[in-house]
Amino acid sequence: MSYTIHAEARGSKPNPRALRRQGKIPGVLYGHEVNQPIAVNAKEIEKLLARITRSSRITLVLNGKQLSAFIKEIQYDPLTDRVIHIDLYHPAPDRPVTIEVPVRLRGEPKGRKEGGVLQVLRDIVKVRGPAENIPEVIEIDVTNLGIGQAVHVNELKLEGVQVLTPGDATIVTIVAPRKEEAVVAAVPGVEGAVPAEGAAPAPGAAPAAEGAAPPAAGEKKAPAAAPAKAEEKKK
Repeated sequence: MSYTIHAEARGSKPNPRALRRQGKIPGVLYGHEVNQPIAVNAKEIEKLLARITRSSRITLVLNGKQLSAFIKEIQYDPLTDRVIHIDLYHPAPDRPVTIEVPVRLRGEPKGRKEGGVLQVLRDIVKVRGPAENIPEVIEIDVTNLGIGQAVHVNELKLEGVQVLTPGDATIVTIVAPRKEEAVVAAVPGVEGAVPAEGAAPAPGAAPAAEGAAPPAAGEKKAPAAAPAKAEEKKK
C-alpha cells in the first residue's frame, strides 16, 4: 500500500511553537544526500499515522520532488498526546535498511478456547533488506495454536529480507491456566481436627464426662483424688 505526505522546507523562522499554532508539525528529513528541516500539515500527519506502521514506506513530496522515507521518531505532547515533532529517514536506493517490523496476530487460537492463556512475548521483529522489500507488518495466523504450543521467529516466512532477531526467540505462546492452590480445612472426624464448641463429638470418640466443664483459661486442672486406703485390720 502506498502512502503520500506533503512537506515544505523550513528555516529558523517561524519557530516550532509558531508552526504548531498554524496547524503544522515541525520535523526533519535526513538520510541519503539530504538533511532538511521540514514542516507538515498536522491533520494530514495524524490521518497518516492512524493508517501506517513504523515500517511502512512513505512517499514524501518536498518542493515538488518525491522521496522514499520511513518514520524514525515521533514526539508527542505528554498532556495532549498530540504529535509535536517527527523525524523521517530517506534511505539510499542501493543500500539495505535495518528496521523493526511490528507483529500482528490473526485468528482465535484453539488453545484459548480450551482455557489457555495467550501470551505475546515479542511484538516486533528486526529485519534488514532493500527498502522495497521491507514488510509493513508481519501477520501470524494463530488459529491452530494449542495449549503448550508457540510460534518462534525461525518459523516466519519472509522473502527478500534478512531476519536479525534470533531464530529461537518466541513470539507468541499459549500457556495452561494456573491451578488454584487447594485450601485444606479442618473437618470434624478427621484425625487432628478440633470440633467447634458445642459440636457433637466425632463418631467413635469418647464422650465427655457428664457435668465436666473445661478449665478456665490459665487455670490448671486439679489432679484426680487418690483412692482411699483400706482400713487396717484389727489386731
